[in-house]
Amino acid sequence: MAMPRSVLGFLGRVTVVHFVTYFVFGVIFAFFNPFHPGEHVLYAIPEFEAFFRPITDPLVRAGGLFQLVRGPILALALFPFRSIFLQNKRGWLLLWGLFLALAIIAPSGAAPSSIEGFVYTRLPAWFHLAGAPEVILQTLVFSVLVFVWERRVEKKITIPLIAAFIIMFILLLLGLLVTVSP
Repeated sequence: MAMPRSVLGFLGRVTVVHFVTYFVFGVIFAFFNPFHPGEHVLYAIPEFEAFFRPITDPLVRAGGLFQLVRGPILALALFPFRSIFLQNKRGWLLLWGLFLALAIIAPSGAAPSSIEGFVYTRLPAWFHLAGAPEVILQTLVFSVLVFVWERRVEKKITIPLIAAFIIMFILLLLGLLVTVSP
């Protein structure tokens, strides 16, 4: 059974917006980490070496490409509820609130910056606070762009987002070809 065109369009737009915002905020927060400039906050704590792959690992370098799987999952989860946030003039705020509540502040796991993370991990409070702006701002921009693009499917936003997606996709692929020494 084929998916309706509206589902495929929504899936594509949400995936492009997620991919672009994930890439942009990942780069911004990797290079402008106030605690360790030029180093992503995840790699700022030496004890994490046992838990996280090094940033030079090919899987980590390909991390952005895995957002091509995560984006459609987000889109399919949001699709049944799209009319709730698209028909409200502040629908972007509803969407962002959903992400803040379910994905950042109160996810099921003990993720950094979450209530569970504060309670069940040994991560210092500064780590939770340092990582929060990246995910909070990324989900804010994601919510606004999805809202605007869904309400106004115009070339004004379509062409720049698709162009950014293509450029970032190519950069990630090229990054996998580069040999990185630890």
